[in-house]
Amino acid sequence: TSFDQVYASRFAVFTRLREHGVAVITGVDSGMGPTKRHGNAWRTVGELIESGYPVDEALAAATSVAAAACGLARETGRLAEGYAADLLVVDGDLSQDTSRLNPPREVVIRGTPVDRA
Repeated sequence: TSFDQVYASRFAVFTRLREHGVAVITGVDSGMGPTKRHGNAWRTVGELIESGYPVDEALAAATSVAAAACGLARETGRLAEGYAADLLVVDGDLSQDTSRLNPPREVVIRGTPVDRA
């Protein structure tokens, strides 16, 4: 089995999960080794889109759906009054190109910009 075959089978699984109404949360096992560096979580949004998810559902899988699954839906996962001001600011329109998630222009956690230098 080649890497391409494994990758294609992942997309098929994502497609089937969506067809059956299963909530999917994006994530990666970054940091587990030299070839799995941190900073790749944004790619999972694109994988869902390649599997047939609309952009808004793929982004929700990384935000509001993930927050709900972690029991944090009442404090984060959405941009609304009373919620943590956690933001990933990007250049461009994500509905046209989700690769704009990397690199982000700015990261804000609970209203405080993160120094990424």
